Amino acid sequence: MKEANWKRCLDRVKLGDRLALSQILTEIESGGDHTEVLPYIFDNLKNPTPIVGITGFPGAGKSSLINNLIKICRKKSKKVGVLAIDPSSSISGGSLLGDRARMEEHSVDENVFIRSLASQGKLGGLSKKTFLLSMIMSIFNFDLIFIETVGIGQSEIDITKLADLTILTVAPGLGDSIQAMKAGVMEVIDLIIVNKADKEDAMQTYNQLNSILMNSIHSNENSLSIILTHQFDYEKNNVIYNEIEARLSNLKKDRSFPKESHDWLIKEILYEKIDAIITSKKFMLEKENMKNKKIDFDTLINRVIRLIK
Repeated sequence: MKEANWKRCLDRVKLGDRLALSQILTEIESGGDHTEVLPYIFDNLKNPTPIVGITGFPGAGKSSLINNLIKICRKKSKKVGVLAIDPSSSISGGSLLGDRARMEEHSVDENVFIRSLASQGKLGGLSKKTFLLSMIMSIFNFDLIFIETVGIGQSEIDITKLADLTILTVAPGLGDSIQAMKAGVMEVIDLIIVNKADKEDAMQTYNQLNSILMNSIHSNENSLSIILTHQFDYEKNNVIYNEIEARLSNLKKDRSFPKESHDWLIKEILYEKIDAIITSKKFMLEKENMKNKKIDFDTLINRVIRLIK
């Protein structure tokens, strides 16, 4: 897509054109660099839509939670966007689209926009592509955006660099509370949802997490909350929604994407460029030259740096 077309398309997105939104997201997903239009995207990110990140281990009920939150949002006449990052097929590399299937009941609602994206093996499901999709969706006139990531772990908490509020979902019997403690996740998230409260050992998981929380140093300005719920607990799901609203209300009115998000995006662009270089045939030949002592390691590195420019 030419730069002029990008600008026209983004102008339509700002006016709430769903077709333009779909077109531009498809353009980003289809590949290409797109870094040349980043300045224009950032210029349009004045008071972007708040983003709520939902993370947690597989089977912890992330999609069910988002599904319930969408229902509550719609009862309050709010427009909702969802970016559901699915595990990739090991054969095709495509998204398995499980999350969209769970939210299918909202597919006919023109005020709900759900997009599935393949993680393509990226830890945490976040990449430059995810970031760009999120920024474009933030320009659209949604009231709230949910981003669901593939998993959680020390190397899988990039969602906190993108989301205004991050929720960790855990399920009883999966050892999630111990993993959360080991991964240091509790220092960067805002809200923990103990899902599947109708299970026998749910209260044990809830108490475990509370115990870990009391003995940890939580670095967020707002205190970390833990809520016990299950898919059909409408009252508790409303409590979760109200907690989200209360925390988001503390955001600055005149705000933009945080500085660490910009820094993260720059690093991600460089990582992708380096990855493309070191997997190229030209680089493989250079490595062979180094093995055969035709060039040294410093020369190889300098050639990679020149190729980045």
